[in-house]
Amino acid sequence: MEASPTRKRKPAVDLCSLIPESTDSPLSLLIEERKQELQAAISTLKSDIEEQSKKRDTLLEESCLTVEEARQLNDQHIDRLHRYNSIKDAAQKLFGKLAELKGKTVKEIYEEYQVDLND
Repeated sequence: MEASPTRKRKPAVDLCSLIPESTDSPLSLLIEERKQELQAAISTLKSDIEEQSKKRDTLLEESCLTVEEARQLNDQHIDRLHRYNSIKDAAQKLFGKLAELKGKTVKEIYEEYQVDLND
């Protein structure tokens, strides 16, 4: 059984019309208080962004790197981390297979090859 395509939707409620006109009402006071809290939070966040931007600019000046060079350096670092993780995953698989073939635990294989379990 399909829904009727001629079914009408209820009109959207205008939330502003639900707020009393009087600024002395408890709801109006709560709304105003929350509005002030949000404005203060926004102001704080804007200040934080400005401060972080200044720190970034100072660090870039001290490092003698341009923003583009810093991004490239960061990208190179991320690529190296990806390669490292791929190699580590492959080594862990090999240690697992070796442990299985020798009938030992992976921990014993790590110890046999003097590899730290945290590596």
